[in-house]
Amino acid sequence: MTRIRQTIAGVALAILVGTVGASAQQVTERKSDPFYQWFIPQSQALGLELLGARIAVAEAYPAPVPAGLVAELDKMAIKDIHRFLGTLQQKNAGLATQLKTAVDDVMKAVKGGQSAAAAAAKAKPLVAQAYNVVIDPALQANTQFRAGVLTNVLMAEDGVSEGFEEAVKPTGPWQYPTSFAMYNRMLVLWKELQPLAKGDTLIEGNLLIDNMKHFYTAGVQPKLPLPTEDQEELEALSGGMVNVLETLADARLFTGRDLPKHAKFLADTLTPACADYAAGRDALALERVYAIADQFTSETAGIAGAITVLAPDTDEKAKSLFPRLIVTRYTVAPDKINRAMPAAEACRGLMTVMADTTKVLGG
Repeated sequence: MTRIRQTIAGVALAILVGTVGASAQQVTERKSDPFYQWFIPQSQALGLELLGARIAVAEAYPAPVPAGLVAELDKMAIKDIHRFLGTLQQKNAGLATQLKTAVDDVMKAVKGGQSAAAAAAKAKPLVAQAYNVVIDPALQANTQFRAGVLTNVLMAEDGVSEGFEEAVKPTGPWQYPTSFAMYNRMLVLWKELQPLAKGDTLIEGNLLIDNMKHFYTAGVQPKLPLPTEDQEELEALSGGMVNVLETLADARLFTGRDLPKHAKFLADTLTPACADYAAGRDALALERVYAIADQFTSETAGIAGAITVLAPDTDEKAKSLFPRLIVTRYTVAPDKINRAMPAAEACRGLMTVMADTTKVLGG
């Protein structure tokens, strides 16, 4: 690590720690709470961003794709699209069918050892259309909403920071191409927001972005092994960028500052999902469960980490129930997940998990 990168990473980490430790009074001074005001749309946007990133990887990566990357790209069909498919089916059933077919065609080419470039080229404009159907363009243009989207691109599972952190593990190098694609998307989103940054905020943001570049000089194909000592540096830089975005947008983007409030919010948000499961509206329910799981386990929230220590039994229940409903980062033994359990029952079990979590955290 060069001295300048080491210095900037240290500064970014100090900024992140200082931000998370801000007082309640300072937190309430923010104009907007994007992850509360637009909770489901933020998750839907993340799904669309991830889908676009994986399609870009499938388009760029030469065939045949390595087996490890095939499994990584398959998340577009079994995970990413389900963050928003229920809403898309409600608003434009024809487009939903077209997009799902296009995504399946990309994966058919990937799994068949063929170039996916042509299929990906057909899928990309459908993703753009779906974005505008699922999320109102006026909301997409909202500065606080855009800051939330960029925060997810930086910090969410499979995003810039978390994707690289997983990629440096011996079992996870094939998460690097998605992380690389999300990095490229981050550059686009920052360029759009950059004109709103002034003075020190602009200087700091550009400096942090500049120090992220060296992580992705390999392009879409990772040079293995990845440098494990760099993962904390990238996490610090990403956290520093979120701090910049908070200032730029006057928005609260670290949801973990108030864990009791956040836990109660997630519990309240889960209730409609259970009603949707009971009524057979599984696609809509999935959108909520994905959104809740993201915030339950995210780096910017910290709920899962807290209950691991404070309520290990509740943590174990969460780890057995979330994977019954969604594709999640939790890796548990197959016998811990009751695949025969009806989705509505699993959702009710998660309601208990959320209630217990809220109680433990004082909400």
